[in-house]
Amino acid sequence: MDTNNLDKWWHGLPENTRQAIGDDGIWEKLDMPSRSALHRYSLLRIYGTAKDRDEERTLLNEIACGLGDLALVCKNGIALEEMCNGNGEFYDEYQDQFNILYDNYGHILENISWPDWIGHTIPTNRELVRLLEHHGYKRMEIDTDRRIPKTFYVFRRGLHINASEDLSYHIVPQQDSFGLGRFAVCATKDGESSQLGTDCVTSQKIFAEMPLKFKRAEIRDAGHVLLLSKSSVDRLLTSAEKNGLINSLGAGYFHKTTKGREITVPIIP
Repeated sequence: MDTNNLDKWWHGLPENTRQAIGDDGIWEKLDMPSRSALHRYSLLRIYGTAKDRDEERTLLNEIACGLGDLALVCKNGIALEEMCNGNGEFYDEYQDQFNILYDNYGHILENISWPDWIGHTIPTNRELVRLLEHHGYKRMEIDTDRRIPKTFYVFRRGLHINASEDLSYHIVPQQDSFGLGRFAVCATKDGESSQLGTDCVTSQKIFAEMPLKFKRAEIRDAGHVLLLSKSSVDRLLTSAEKNGLINSLGAGYFHKTTKGREITVPIIP
């Protein structure tokens, strides 16, 4: 993940989570390996299984060391190198301080309830599969699916989940979602269904709430409010036009087609 995406991920976390780890100034001082390690660690805490525990512990040590080093420099007001001898080992005074900081950060990271902010992540189907398996769901093949509760199967990059005898979900891949990102269809035993937003529900919401005729500036402003970049909005418009949802009127104006008017604001049950 590049710097911009890591920054977006960090600033998208709940404020209390960021404050528990350190303020935004700490994040700015963290090097890229430590930032990437923190991001990877958070994903393993949410989607990881037993086989990921060794990597999880390694990442935890790496992050606690990085944060401990920064806190040590901040506390003493001197460079890290000045706290070490010729062999790169901390002098006893600083080693004792570092040990306390390291233990504190390790405790903080371990005790954050990472799954609580899963909505702040953008899980891939692969990560969703790992999460399902972590919670005891069994993989099936489409031709052997009998809608048994807590089962799932992958089909043409889509993901079908049987939550119970009466409720199932189908995660729709992007290429089948009219260019509006990924979302899911929630179906019940009696045949009723509704759309359930997932990671790209923002795009669908923004498009659906636009009037019949709108300007590029208007949809960009709406995207900005919901933390969607201008480039993401422009890609949305390109996809919408390609899929016959809008027509360009020139000079930055667009008009929804009949097909485009059928796109509705996602319903979250």
